[in-house]
Amino acid sequence: MPIVLSGTRDAAMDVLEDSGTTAPVQKNEDSSPASTRKTPSTTSATGFSMKAIDKNPTWKLELAARIIQRLVIKKLRLDNRTRLVRTALVERLQLEVRLGKGIRLMLCFMALFGLMISADVIETSAAKLKLTDHYRRTFELDKLNGIQKIAELKSYLRNLSAASNTMQVSSSSYFVNRDQVMIVSDPAFYEHSHYMDVKGLSFPVDAVEVSFLAWVQVDAGRRVNLLGRRLDKQVSSLSCWSWIYGPEMEFDFGAHDYGHLHDSHGSADQEVIRTATRAYHPPGMHLVVLVIRQDTVEFWQNESLVGHTKLSRPVTDCIGSGLEVGGSGLLLGMLSFFPWALGAAEIHEIYVQGNTLEFIASGAELFKIKETGFDLLHEQGTLRQSSAETHHHESQQSRSVSHAITNEVIYSLGESGHADDGEIRISDQVPELTTCPTKSAACRYIEGVSETWQMDPLSSAYFYDLLPPSLLGGASAGSLVEVHLERNRHAYSVASFPSSIGPVWSLSFWARASTSGFLIGKFHDPEHDLPCWSVQIEGDKLKLFTSSHEHRVLLAMVSIPEGRSQRDFAFVGTTLLRHFVIVIDELSRVMSVHLDGHQIGADPFRVVGAFRVDCPHSNGTYIAFAHRTPGSQDFIGQLQQFRLYANTVLNDSQILALAEASEDPKTGRKLRQCFKPGEIQDDGSFRDEQFHGCTWYAEMLPIAPQICLSDAVRANCQIACKVARPCFAPLKMAADVGMVWNRIMRLSTPLSTDSSDGRRLAGGSLIRPNHEKFKMCLAESVASGRRQASAGSTQGVSGSSDGLAEHIPALVMTDSEVIVKSCQYLEASRDPRSYVAESRKQSLRPADGALYLLHEYPGMFQNVTDCESLRQSIDSHCAFQVENDWTKHFDEIVERSGQLTISFWVRPSSPNSLNSRGEFTPSIQFLAGVAPPEVFLTVWAEGGLFPKVAAYFHTHNASSGEYLEVGTRLSLDDWTHISVTFGSNDAKGHSELALVVNGMATVDNFPQSWVRSRSATFLEAISLSSEMLMSPVEFRSTALHISDLQSFHYNEHARMKLRTGPSRSDSERLQTQLTYSRKAFQEPSFLVAPPIIQQVRAQKTTECRSDAGKFALQQMWEQVLSTRCHWPFTCDTDLKADPTSLLACSHDHRTRHYDDEDDDLAPKWFGQEPSVALSGDLEGLHVYTVFLVSITDTPILVRGDSALSTQAYIDQQTTHMAVQLVLFAPEHGIISEVNIGGHLDSGNVEAEYHVRHISSVEGLKLMAYSILGALVVLICCVVMFDTWRRICLQGFTSLCMTARVQLIMDIGIGLVVPAFYVVRSFQNAASGALVKDMLRQLLEVPWSADSLSYAEKEGQFFHALHDLEISLLTETFMHLFAFFVSWAVLLRIMQLTSAHPRIAVLINTVVYGIDDFWHFLILFLLLFMGFCLIAKTLFGPEHHEFETYGETLKAQFLMCLGSVPDDFGTEMEFTIYVVVFNFVMFFLVVNFLLAIIVESYLRVKQDIEKTNAEQEFFTDMGAVMFTLAKRWRHAWPKARTILRVLEPAVAKQHVDLALL
Repeated sequence: MPIVLSGTRDAAMDVLEDSGTTAPVQKNEDSSPASTRKTPSTTSATGFSMKAIDKNPTWKLELAARIIQRLVIKKLRLDNRTRLVRTALVERLQLEVRLGKGIRLMLCFMALFGLMISADVIETSAAKLKLTDHYRRTFELDKLNGIQKIAELKSYLRNLSAASNTMQVSSSSYFVNRDQVMIVSDPAFYEHSHYMDVKGLSFPVDAVEVSFLAWVQVDAGRRVNLLGRRLDKQVSSLSCWSWIYGPEMEFDFGAHDYGHLHDSHGSADQEVIRTATRAYHPPGMHLVVLVIRQDTVEFWQNESLVGHTKLSRPVTDCIGSGLEVGGSGLLLGMLSFFPWALGAAEIHEIYVQGNTLEFIASGAELFKIKETGFDLLHEQGTLRQSSAETHHHESQQSRSVSHAITNEVIYSLGESGHADDGEIRISDQVPELTTCPTKSAACRYIEGVSETWQMDPLSSAYFYDLLPPSLLGGASAGSLVEVHLERNRHAYSVASFPSSIGPVWSLSFWARASTSGFLIGKFHDPEHDLPCWSVQIEGDKLKLFTSSHEHRVLLAMVSIPEGRSQRDFAFVGTTLLRHFVIVIDELSRVMSVHLDGHQIGADPFRVVGAFRVDCPHSNGTYIAFAHRTPGSQDFIGQLQQFRLYANTVLNDSQILALAEASEDPKTGRKLRQCFKPGEIQDDGSFRDEQFHGCTWYAEMLPIAPQICLSDAVRANCQIACKVARPCFAPLKMAADVGMVWNRIMRLSTPLSTDSSDGRRLAGGSLIRPNHEKFKMCLAESVASGRRQASAGSTQGVSGSSDGLAEHIPALVMTDSEVIVKSCQYLEASRDPRSYVAESRKQSLRPADGALYLLHEYPGMFQNVTDCESLRQSIDSHCAFQVENDWTKHFDEIVERSGQLTISFWVRPSSPNSLNSRGEFTPSIQFLAGVAPPEVFLTVWAEGGLFPKVAAYFHTHNASSGEYLEVGTRLSLDDWTHISVTFGSNDAKGHSELALVVNGMATVDNFPQSWVRSRSATFLEAISLSSEMLMSPVEFRSTALHISDLQSFHYNEHARMKLRTGPSRSDSERLQTQLTYSRKAFQEPSFLVAPPIIQQVRAQKTTECRSDAGKFALQQMWEQVLSTRCHWPFTCDTDLKADPTSLLACSHDHRTRHYDDEDDDLAPKWFGQEPSVALSGDLEGLHVYTVFLVSITDTPILVRGDSALSTQAYIDQQTTHMAVQLVLFAPEHGIISEVNIGGHLDSGNVEAEYHVRHISSVEGLKLMAYSILGALVVLICCVVMFDTWRRICLQGFTSLCMTARVQLIMDIGIGLVVPAFYVVRSFQNAASGALVKDMLRQLLEVPWSADSLSYAEKEGQFFHALHDLEISLLTETFMHLFAFFVSWAVLLRIMQLTSAHPRIAVLINTVVYGIDDFWHFLILFLLLFMGFCLIAKTLFGPEHHEFETYGETLKAQFLMCLGSVPDDFGTEMEFTIYVVVFNFVMFFLVVNFLLAIIVESYLRVKQDIEKTNAEQEFFTDMGAVMFTLAKRWRHAWPKARTILRVLEPAVAKQHVDLALL
């Protein structure tokens, strides 16, 4: 049935125009050119509906005709518009089908691509790029490309370590503290000690806990100083503190505050702490550590504790900044100070890594001392100034001494005080006898001893005079004689000497011995030293010899008792004429010796068996005087009244009478030249013409022995000038001594804010009156005693049942609270012992003690009854220990003995010690009780026109109380010695009370006896005013004489002048906390883990790759041994034993699994075994791992007693190196890992870096990502549905290969992308917790925990890094997967551009040229690889660009792009290669490629021009969209359906309306 178009031509055009499409039509032969143009069409509504079509089937055909008409193009090419070209129509319909499908998929994939990119942007964000740029700038990562040498790499690593320190929040870059100091960093050899005084160098040596550390090397047995602060630059033996290394570890301290005032070892002026055992010092450098706590000191060597000693007192520091570093022959490095006690774990960490793990993890560094040129000038100036001051002081002393000697009367009676004419020299007028010792040049026999038998009126005993008149040349019997008979030895005539002296006998004589020698002896013959008996005086001993079995033997010996002064009581070399008595008692078999009338000792006979000491005379008997046979050991000195009491044992009273009453026969004066206690004392107020006192003369006497020649000086300063020495007397019963403190204390008091009574110094510091504030120091047993009383005692604190104990809770309060509680109770009860009513204040008497002083001298003393003031004044840091609780029973001892001596030294400590007039006027009160107050001694100083030091002594007796004063002013720059003695007796036996200040004494009778305190405690507290330095206070239960106190003052003053005291008080020392100078951290991220460095090493070996190399190494090693290690030179043992220590080849084991039992396969490096890297670029390889700071900031590491320079950590055997840094940016929640790697080969370095991130997606970002992910899944579902629909409609097997590939890509993308984003969404949801957990693992590594070992800490840290590496690898894999998925989507979009010819240019060009491209690739690879092989072979050894195949390919690729190597033109062969390569590859081959591309593109353009079915892309896309809308609205058949009708009709060339 023919199809007839209804309506006219115009109506048909309306239908076609309404379709909005164009279709090609057949051109009539008579058509005009104008008819071939494309003209725009107009549209109109059809007005058809599906219901009308169903009712009238004929309309279906009409509808088809109308649709075909709509498909006619706008510009018809037919004169007869009712005819269309079928092929053109089919082509247009196919275009619209492809474009419709392509637009749909393109929109889906473009939306999918946009959502994926948006999601990735949310994950990555711009912050990662900014952080990467920041790390690149901070760590100078761009400089890695310029690193080519190992030295440059090491320099970069040092800079990297410094830069990483700035990225650590708690590092020393932001927390600066100069109290933790590295005094010496790099190892240095010291030929002598070095004085260091750097500005700002100070560290709290006196802190609660401190440590010193050093790496040392010194010859075995040598004792050297490591570090110390000398007390005085001219007194090198005394130290404020000094660390000494030697066979015994030693720490000396405390010369500045030494507190043992009556030290029995006079030279021990400091504390000396040594290890109990000798430390083993292995060869090489090793670590030594000194740890000082309040009560202990520890000595460490390497990792072992070699000594642990208790301290008797805390360590303090003295004023000054200069240090003495090093000593002769010492190699010293990394000398450091830590203001805390290093533990065993920290010492191990320092030994292994060069620093504590806490320091490494936090970025903390010791403040390094750097001596500048100005510091060196300052140090030299200080030393010169000190030397000049010393020289000036010595010059002044010399001038003063010269003036004192030359301007005084130069006349002296000698040290004995006797005239020289009282001394008789033995003359040669004694007749010479014929019988003499054979070995004597001349001799004299002494006659007449037997004729001198007489009775001594002093002892009523008979004696023989051993200095008979025949020997004195007419002088009076008993005169002083000078004995010096070395050339004219004398012997007693046997005929005139007593034949028998009996079984008991005594020798009495006065002697001043110049040398040791024999006084007298009876020998069997003059030829042999075989005495019956002989007496020898030697040093501080008297010996009695006899003979036994033809040998001389020592029969008995007596010496000066230990603890007695050798200077005062020496037998030989003394300046005094002393009295000796030797008593020999053969019956009791004992010899006793008496000195100055008192027995110094007795010694039993040392020869066993019964025998007689004396022997009868014989023909050969020889009785020697002042020598022994056969003529040696002569006695030289002075003798007087040399007597033999035969058959007599002088008793103690007889001996004392001889010593006390013996007189010189010529002068009638007493022979005793020593003085007994109380007989003499110096005049403390004496001053010479230069205003020098006795103290000055005592100090100058050792320097200038003639200083005391003046009669005035000798008369007023007898003790100072040692004109007289004390007589020997047996020691009394040891006195009980109680000490307050055991060192010099720096006592500081808080200053009042009221400055009305103060004045300012030039520097602006305020000097306040010393009475504004007080300090009270309690005995440590105070609280315990009061608590015991409150726990059930029936007596109160005062000893009476006053109910005070009920108001003091037991065992709940501190010392001060107990005292204050007691005070408050007494105040509330108005106890008359502490509370004074106003009406009674005017009637106070001196007997009222402290209350009287408090109101008599207002403001001078502390008002102990003011409980609030009392509470504020108690300072627990100056509390004194009470050893053996001596304050409890000392009251009873003093009461029993009736004697007491209190002695101490004071000195101003600072300008705050002075009053408003610049005077030092302290007050010190000693309290037996505080609440109620019981003050038994008050000492204070007053200034003004009439300065004085006063003391008020109270014996707790209601009627007692005595006031004493000494008119003197306390020194502002020197120590003042103050003593108070109670109970000493004067010449008449009266009890005295004395106040002695620097040797100046005031004495008064004080008949009162000591009464126990009401508190039952001798001393409960000390109250002080003003800041001061105060020595230990000594309480002695005997009354020392004034001469004893003066002698003590003279002996100790010079030593006390050196003692400057502590630099800080205990309250400042123990309470002061170290502070940091903090800088703001302004970096966007910070390090969360200390940087680590790993390296892979090749093993040294002599097995080279060539036999020639092995031969050369062996020959060079043997040549060095024969030339450099030949006698007299020597080489180290490593060089002698191992050829690889000189030269070696490398054997790379980095990929092998080492066997721990095989040393060759598992070589140690820097004392470490290799381990498998768990993270980083070298993961899986065997590496050596250390912290970066250990290599860059530590100059040496000691491993196995060998000092290893960290400069050698990376060397020629290093093949790979990697540094890992982990950072976190809190603002963005991003963990970053910066990996810096390097490949080392033959000294060349190839360095690179990469940065990886893990971000935390949380909050709005997580929500946005989840939404985008959901949209991605939705679009993928749409794609999958479209793909499924296409398969269902067309079938998979019926599709071409291209369509199948497209379907497979769509299915893959539709399945993989949703799965990826589902997984990624879960990962992002957990990213916050993951990042937090990783941070927790890294930040919470217990670096400072002592409970964990170093291996455990290191294992925990590397486990955290391993977890981080796994997360980074996961993140990297996910990003890589997203990268490929995104590329797949993008490629699918590119393929979808083939839907329209205009945008299918790229795809069609590739398709058309695919065959040419393939053959071009074959040609290109053949030529390119050929050139590569030539370049690598010929130029690889000389040019870095062709060193490897990879580098060669890279260089050739750049040349293909127009680049030319840097070395072009330098060598002919290389130039030819470059020219040929550029000609062939650049000018020919590359242009071939361009020609292929251009040709393919032209073919595509021709195809586009041939087709009439397409228009501009957006026009066609709009037409298709419009047609789709119409088709959906009017239910038109699809274009694909129409194509199925038209495509088979191949015989039809034209399609007209009738056919349609």
